[in-house]
Amino acid sequence: MSVCAVCTKEASVPVRMPRTGVRERGLARLARPFLEALSPTRCAGCERPGPLICPACLDRLVLIDPATSCIRCGAPGGYIICTECGNPTGASTSAASVAADESSLSRVLATAVFEDPLPRIVRAYKDGGERRLAPLIAQMLLDTEKHAEAEAPDRYGGILAGVDALVFVPATARAYRRRGFDHMEGVARELSELSGAPLVDALVKHGSADQRRLGRAGRQASSQGAYETVERVEGMRLLLVDDVITTGATLRSAARALADAGAAHIDALAVARVC
Repeated sequence: MSVCAVCTKEASVPVRMPRTGVRERGLARLARPFLEALSPTRCAGCERPGPLICPACLDRLVLIDPATSCIRCGAPGGYIICTECGNPTGASTSAASVAADESSLSRVLATAVFEDPLPRIVRAYKDGGERRLAPLIAQMLLDTEKHAEAEAPDRYGGILAGVDALVFVPATARAYRRRGFDHMEGVARELSELSGAPLVDALVKHGSADQRRLGRAGRQASSQGAYETVERVEGMRLLLVDDVITTGATLRSAARALADAGAAHIDALAVARVC
């Protein structure tokens, strides 16, 4: 059983905090029928009674086409020249020939544009504490990867199948205390179980700023040096998992920390891309 790697702003060394264990997850599963009777499930996207994510909300997701997305930042329609990051990929560019940028992040793949109902779903999980969404979000990521491997193998081939381990972008210590869990650890653990790829709890995040309140410049500044690698990743091919890509500053900073620790190759997979 892994332990949480988070760090307080004041501390000079990482402070480890316990993850939710097998026993706790088992008890939660046993309690679900009673909770369902007291408060029936509603869709996280539209709040109608029924599945946690209803078919109508799934149909409304604006999926990103991996054949035409920007391979560097995950934005839709950035296959030739990305208007988000200015990346001139070119029609003949393959995944193997894409050089890592200054952050050492090689490829970025995102499931959908961050538009309704996806923001509601992310908030319900991240801030509303609806932890039952973790396996559903993980399944979205796995479906995204499989679709990309099938439809654009020259661009995204091996993005999950070829990795040595998954690594998630961790929450700050303040966010962990507020929520009571690390939301991306939960998703990454489920994705690890679905895909068979090992999970390495490799990163800690210093500081306590909420990136959602910052503009582009603020995000860039806040993310610089924010992450530290606390597990061995030398020579490993890693897939970095996050929820929402806004400017890409978080992913680049996390990837830089992994590269500085000796990771050989780093790709990223996210649920949503802000456009």
